[in-house]
Amino acid sequence: MADEPRLASESIAGQRPYQEDAVLAQSLSDGRVLVAVADGMGGHAAGEVASALALKTLLAALEGGHAIDRAFEMANREVHEKARDPGKQGMGTTLVAALIDDGEYMVANVGDSRGYLLSGAGIRQLTDDHSFVAEAMKRGQTEEEAMGTPWRDALTRSIGTEADVQVDVFGPFPVQANTALLICSDGLYKTLDDDEMRTIFVDSGGPRGAAQTLVSAALENGSDDNISVAIAEHGEVPRTLGQSTVTMAYELETQDHSGPVTSGPTADVLESPTDPDDGDVEVTGEVAASMPLEPRVEPVSGGSEGFVGGPGLPVAAMVGVGAAAVLLLAWLVLRFG
Repeated sequence: MADEPRLASESIAGQRPYQEDAVLAQSLSDGRVLVAVADGMGGHAAGEVASALALKTLLAALEGGHAIDRAFEMANREVHEKARDPGKQGMGTTLVAALIDDGEYMVANVGDSRGYLLSGAGIRQLTDDHSFVAEAMKRGQTEEEAMGTPWRDALTRSIGTEADVQVDVFGPFPVQANTALLICSDGLYKTLDDDEMRTIFVDSGGPRGAAQTLVSAALENGSDDNISVAIAEHGEVPRTLGQSTVTMAYELETQDHSGPVTSGPTADVLESPTDPDDGDVEVTGEVAASMPLEPRVEPVSGGSEGFVGGPGLPVAAMVGVGAAAVLLLAWLVLRFG
């Protein structure tokens, strides 16, 4: 059995007066791991019933030995039958789940809740949305055009609204070390793009902190929906202390080397106070914990060039520092004779 992933989940009503999402992150009795999210629809006392019933049926079916696609079909049947009850007509739910089994995982979905894979290389969406917006974009419309229609929240596929459902299943994929599966409702990704989600994740201290911070960030960004996320992290996705770009420009006439730079296999950059009007050294964001091994040349304002990182102080920096030393020596001679 592969190492057990670290699990976390978070779900809030957000700006809605009621909660229709349901979330699950747990180990099954046979050692497999399930993370899943369901986003119910149909209003209070209907949407919440649909999402909770879908997850309950999914879990029971998997514990009973059914394959994940069959488990989704069983959840669809249960929700569809429940929708015949008074006050429950028309209810349904999205459903997305990742099932981890001895070094492999599969992802299944119906609706527009999503599954993502995060790693040191970036973030990748694993699922396809079953929505009007996704279909319109496949036909050539821009996301802005599709979101501008009255059907922007319409689903083309969901659990419980029809007697039968088509389930998308992806995988099996091998579990790789230092990766994480992130499962979420649309309340998360509609206000946070992929890069923002990954940045928040890697700036967190672990899956629990990531889940809480992601949900809070989506709410602060204006999400008007319930917001839910479930995470299964294998090992640890490489964290940063705030990856930043440190740009240095050196001009012989106005040199001001106001921050020390030490170089080596993992050269640390130490930040020091800098005049905000000084165009010679610009530090954006928090200072990176380490710099890349290979030097890069990036254009900066004024048409000059700066080097970022590298196994050794860049030539431009050394020239600039040398010029500053000469000017300082000349001033000292003139001042003190």
